[in-house]
Amino acid sequence: MNNTVVTACNPNYLWGAWLLIASMRKNGMKEPVLVLGFQFEPAHCRVLEALGDVRVVCQNDFERSLTCSKPEALLLAETEYLTWADCDGFFIGNCSDRLIWPDPGLIHIRQRSVEENDVLFRKVSREKGVPAAVLDIWRRDVGERETPRYDRCCSACFLALHSGHRPFLERWSRQMRTVLPQGDHGVLDTKLFAYFQTDESVLNSLLFYGNDVPAIAPYYQLDKDRSAFFVHFISQPKPWQAWTPASFRFFREYTDLVVWAVEHDYPLPGKIPLSLRQNCYCANRLRSYGAVPLRKLKSLKRRLGI
Repeated sequence: MNNTVVTACNPNYLWGAWLLIASMRKNGMKEPVLVLGFQFEPAHCRVLEALGDVRVVCQNDFERSLTCSKPEALLLAETEYLTWADCDGFFIGNCSDRLIWPDPGLIHIRQRSVEENDVLFRKVSREKGVPAAVLDIWRRDVGERETPRYDRCCSACFLALHSGHRPFLERWSRQMRTVLPQGDHGVLDTKLFAYFQTDESVLNSLLFYGNDVPAIAPYYQLDKDRSAFFVHFISQPKPWQAWTPASFRFFREYTDLVVWAVEHDYPLPGKIPLSLRQNCYCANRLRSYGAVPLRKLKSLKRRLGI
């Protein structure tokens, strides 16, 4: 089908976007790719465009965290279907037939399990499920339905929908400008309570309480079969920086992309970092055990002003 895969990044995530696109091309996925690039230089554009059928739209400024640019990036695509994929993810196998849902009235997105949903909201509440206080704020801010349509939230790392839902994307963008503060406060901002997941929280508020919004597809198609799978590296550090024990299970598949690109003479975003060198398996495995404690130590130092 006529579909564009869309992502966004700045130079810090250039390796991620490059690997995402490389995973598509290595696996025979021929969809055009649109990248909304922030603070890009011409060299950044060229290295992505060299992977084939990639259009980079450059933008210098954005008023919030780049994760909130998703609807703007999607609206730049001109195809019948629009697919968002976070640039800190990649495809295993050819997933073209599983990107979009056959019914154009539905949004293809992953709805969290009950257990995952509970863990998610522990950041702001001890209440099971979506906290009642969060639902009250979402209902008030959306101002349409009185009862929520769902009881579990969706993850915004991947979503695909028909271009007929462009008004929904525009509304998502407007709603973020309405309920989120200006400035880059990161992907997560627990000070916001009802919107601590920023763009994702706003998206879920609309899916829960909006009237003219796409319904969620009955199930997510990209986590059932390891031969056609979308992997999202949710935590820090990212694999082009260092591995964690959780992410390391995808070491071979991810570093295979670099090997493939070198074999096919594709330009690289830079010198291959240690974490992406397939011949450094043991060193990366050992380093992965210290990645999370080191991240926590750095975070603690920042909070203490050390």
